[in-house]
Amino acid sequence: MVSRRIINAIAMTTIMLASQPAHADATLVVQGSDGLKSTIQVRNGKGKMSAAGMDEFIIYDTGTGTISYVEPQQRRYTQVSEDTLEANVQTAANIQEIAAPYMASMLASLSPEQRKMIEQRMGALLEPPAAGHKTKASIKTVARGSHIISGLHCKASGIVKDGRPAAEVCMATAASGKLSSQDFATLEAMVKFSRSVAPVAGNLLGDLAGQLEFLATDIDGIPIAVRDLQHGKRYQVTAVSNSALPDELFHGYSRFEKREMPGLLR
Repeated sequence: MVSRRIINAIAMTTIMLASQPAHADATLVVQGSDGLKSTIQVRNGKGKMSAAGMDEFIIYDTGTGTISYVEPQQRRYTQVSEDTLEANVQTAANIQEIAAPYMASMLASLSPEQRKMIEQRMGALLEPPAAGHKTKASIKTVARGSHIISGLHCKASGIVKDGRPAAEVCMATAASGKLSSQDFATLEAMVKFSRSVAPVAGNLLGDLAGQLEFLATDIDGIPIAVRDLQHGKRYQVTAVSNSALPDELFHGYSRFEKREMPGLLR
């Protein structure tokens, strides 16, 4: 026969679990040496990225594999799936191979306004391809111990590209501190998605594309601190909170006008 003490313990545990949320929401503040201060908020498999001084924001939904660029002042949003992004990345690669060698002279003949518009839409496509066939950069990592930053455990690494130091990163590879396992998984999915967005981010996200540079690193995990030696920039998570977040933050934009992703050269 089960003792009364065990029954009471089970009952107390059940009550405690019922009174706790299924998982804690998460808010991460990211500060950049370039003055960019971003906030990443996570709830129920959705992540929101916003930046101080910008009205626009980004919503990533792990359940549907989509990213939405929201413009509240215009009351509209642009939503893109992974499949659409992959198609655009392939289109971008094809354009770079064919057109990049001729772009410099074409841009020189345009007005500053026209040139800026094309540069924003094409981004890295304007860089000339390497002579002959393109070769992938040789990337190596050097382990540099572990740290705790804003309560989050991360593993430090140096990134070396083609024999030259390119970056120093500290990546979280598991939930810790005020970051729950479910929210960690959402952030990890956002990081992976950001890598696929990078080649066409300028076309889709405009000024907000720079935020994804913090996430698009060359090592698996969630970047807690990044020192970009090639461009002289630093980004670091400076605060983490697990306070509850309202659903409106992640769903309110759905009442706005939905737009299709603009064509790469449109």
